[in-house]
Amino acid sequence: MKNAKTIKSAMSVVAMLSAGSAIATPQVTVSFTNNTTEFATYQPGSSRNETTTYSNASPKPSNVPPGASESYTVRATGSSPITYGMVTYRSGSKSCQFTTSYLMNSTPGGVRTPKWNKNAVASGGARCDISITAVNYSNHDWSVNLIMR
Repeated sequence: MKNAKTIKSAMSVVAMLSAGSAIATPQVTVSFTNNTTEFATYQPGSSRNETTTYSNASPKPSNVPPGASESYTVRATGSSPITYGMVTYRSGSKSCQFTTSYLMNSTPGGVRTPKWNKNAVASGGARCDISITAVNYSNHDWSVNLIMR
């Protein structure tokens, strides 16, 4: 009888811990605006991060006419502490590679703090702007604007 109670207690603890580990990873909502005079063509993944971003995006990134915009959401799969979005658009000779990421940092004192990053790399005379426009501090979802000029 005593063993049965111990086993039930242990199973309850395991069930609670398992439920806690099923927390969803944050998602990023991406808004891309093409401020060039030509179509901005989405470049399929040339790196693992770009390929993963494309497969985790909904709807999928696509080509964007001049002066137009598109939006999509990228959600990591699994329980990775990192969520990211990496996309490249090309318009004529111009190219922009945009990267945004989320990471849960741990300080030496054991305090966990979220961190959101952004970066844009321009080539061919492009101007590439990226800004984090919103952060939900309760679930760590965030939104970014990508602008290609």
